[in-house]
Amino acid sequence: MKKVFHVLLTLTICFNLSAYSQDNAVLQNIVSKLKLLSADHIIEKAYLHFDKPYYAAGDTMYFKAYVILGERHDLSKASGILYVDLISPKNISVASIKVQLVDGVGWGDFALPDSWKEGNYRVRAYTKYMRNDPDYFFDQVIPIGSISNNSITENSTAMAQNAKADVQFFPEGGDLVTGLVSKVAFKAIGTNGLGINVKGVIVDNANTEVSRFSSTHLGMGIFYFEPQEGKSYKAKITYADGSQNTVDLPKPKLEGIVLAVSDTLDKMSIEMHCNKAYLQNNLNKEVNLVVYSGGMVTSVNTKLDNRAIGMDVPNKNFVSGIVQVTLFSQSGEPLSERILFLQNHDLLNLAVTSNKTAYKNNEKVQINVNAKNNAGIAATGHFSVAVIDESKLPVDETAENTILTNLLLTADLKGYVEKPNYYFTNNTKNAGADLDALMLTQGYRRFSWKELLSDSYPKFTIPSETAFEIAGQAKVDGVPMVKKSILLRATSDAAFGNRLLSQQTDETGKFKFDGLVFNKTAQFVIQSEKSKGKTAQIILDAEEPAPAVSNNNLPGRASDINATMQVYLNNVKEQAANFTNNTVVLENINVKGKPLYKSSSLTGAGNADQVITNDDIKGFTNLSDVLNGRLHGGYVQGGVPYLSSSRTISAGMEANEPMLVIVDGVSYTGSIDNFSTSSIETIEVLKNQNAAIYGIQGASGVLVINTKQTMSTSESQTTPLGVLQFKRTGFYKAREFYSPKYETTGQTNNQPDLRTTIFWKPELLTDKDGNASFEYYNADGHGSYRLVIEGIDEKGNIGRQVYRYKVE
Repeated sequence: MKKVFHVLLTLTICFNLSAYSQDNAVLQNIVSKLKLLSADHIIEKAYLHFDKPYYAAGDTMYFKAYVILGERHDLSKASGILYVDLISPKNISVASIKVQLVDGVGWGDFALPDSWKEGNYRVRAYTKYMRNDPDYFFDQVIPIGSISNNSITENSTAMAQNAKADVQFFPEGGDLVTGLVSKVAFKAIGTNGLGINVKGVIVDNANTEVSRFSSTHLGMGIFYFEPQEGKSYKAKITYADGSQNTVDLPKPKLEGIVLAVSDTLDKMSIEMHCNKAYLQNNLNKEVNLVVYSGGMVTSVNTKLDNRAIGMDVPNKNFVSGIVQVTLFSQSGEPLSERILFLQNHDLLNLAVTSNKTAYKNNEKVQINVNAKNNAGIAATGHFSVAVIDESKLPVDETAENTILTNLLLTADLKGYVEKPNYYFTNNTKNAGADLDALMLTQGYRRFSWKELLSDSYPKFTIPSETAFEIAGQAKVDGVPMVKKSILLRATSDAAFGNRLLSQQTDETGKFKFDGLVFNKTAQFVIQSEKSKGKTAQIILDAEEPAPAVSNNNLPGRASDINATMQVYLNNVKEQAANFTNNTVVLENINVKGKPLYKSSSLTGAGNADQVITNDDIKGFTNLSDVLNGRLHGGYVQGGVPYLSSSRTISAGMEANEPMLVIVDGVSYTGSIDNFSTSSIETIEVLKNQNAAIYGIQGASGVLVINTKQTMSTSESQTTPLGVLQFKRTGFYKAREFYSPKYETTGQTNNQPDLRTTIFWKPELLTDKDGNASFEYYNADGHGSYRLVIEGIDEKGNIGRQVYRYKVE
């Protein structure tokens, strides 16, 4: 007879023990380990919402990034930089950008060259803090097609999937135990990494059939059978083409205890089953049950006085997502484990309405959005919107990666999850059973009990970063320069403009400028104070290299890609043809651009009155000899340059004021003959209006000396002045999505509007009443238009809604 009791617990965040376990040292130890994990190993996750599911070479790939901190989906304020890489089918990073995060959100894009070959590309996104646990990097396959049919065949696989198919069997709770009816899940994967259909029979060592099985979804399925003592078992597998194979099942344990867990809509049913041998050896010993989900834990302690013990736990006490149920022995040894997916009614309700249900081509569409939480309270949050023409861009909804599939399911599971949205779009009994089979066949990545209980869980040592930093060390004759000033100035786009920033070196000569915000590629000059009349060597810390790209042979065959998006590629071809047919060939026009040369002048290259290059100074020993005779309207005296026109009268005496000398962007007052002529790349001369940018200091002209030092981010460099010029890549400035406006409905265009992404809005904010609105114009295409809105509110609630309308 089964022992049954109900668990009516009010769960609280982090780790209050239930009434069953207040004095249980084993449970207290387990819960304390979980508490430590939650405090010291806070997980940060990233999710990217793309404007469409696949692309063609020549497209622009738009995305919105959501970064959450912790297990309750709170938008992260810990990180301010998201690194986003576009990775080729050959596992090479072909494009990388840095996206600025503000309150956990940011957006960007990749322009895809039209010369790219088709293939399964990937987008990887991570913060610096996420490098503590790279398993939580965002990594999604993005198919890219090509109208030039440049197929990639390296990743193609043979059609003979069955010969090398991998079929594995997973008993519920972890073990087969003799004398216990076991629920066994299985998963069959072909050589392309995708599920394949199989069926078969389970036979014992006497070749007697004991059960049958058949896959129900993507190579997965479930069957039941009761192992007997003294017997072993095999699965005779039949593939779709009739070929067969045999696989050994796990060896049954002679004594054991296992978990059986199921979701019964409003409650989670948990049962513990043991065989006679285990009960005899462990009668009246304590067993401990721990349920963990979303940073919350509850625990139950009871005596093992029955072969079957059952309990019910209300689902309302848990958030949607993966629940981990673990059974421990009296001594704290993990005995059995099960993960389950709970989908509660705790998601955002996003109500989308339009001013019409059907439209004409090129007609204005007005959309209103209202967001409420599960309690019906208005939700203020960040959202993103993508509208596509489904007639030109067909979507397999079951295969989509969404904010729900990622943050609730796939981010916490090991391995590849095929067609993840199937489990969210099909609210049927069969889909629920298929989801349960997925839970039985996929591993949970949040933690392992072995590492956690032995205190061997890897420490998180990499801090988060909110902005850029520039750090390094200053030395004089190899000795650290202590308590000396280091000056930093940006000579191009940066948040702090041209003002000087100052830091002091520490006892080891190290310095750091942090909290820097700048866009694109910014140019900097860093300068050290002299020490005992000597100039310093400045050694910049290298920018941390990107994590290695894993050799991730993700499912799918590149040779299939163009076929799967043929409708879309046909539209791309039509767009290209229309563009070619409407292109007007202009006469050749000679455009004279500004000369390109190295410049640290505030006016930039091409604005100097005179430029002297390295070729002009070859063969000279010092700069004075170079400039005397070459400096237009000027001369050098005692290593100091003058313009003849810069005469002043002071105290009745006439004198020349020296020119302002700038070396690699920094003002210099010494003799220019301190520089070796071989170290000079260019010299710029600025007069009058061109020198005015330097203010009163440039009234007598400016001489800008640019040395040959490279624009380095990592190399150690020594200059005669303790000056280093370098570049750093800052935040990417996202392109603005172009959405045309039409004055009249159904107007005729000179060039057809064949857009597939009709509208993209990466940042849509709902107000205090949960409302937001926007408008855009349809393209020329007729048929079904599909609007997708996703996002997170300020309380960490996530939501997604799909809305369709007709264009006739």
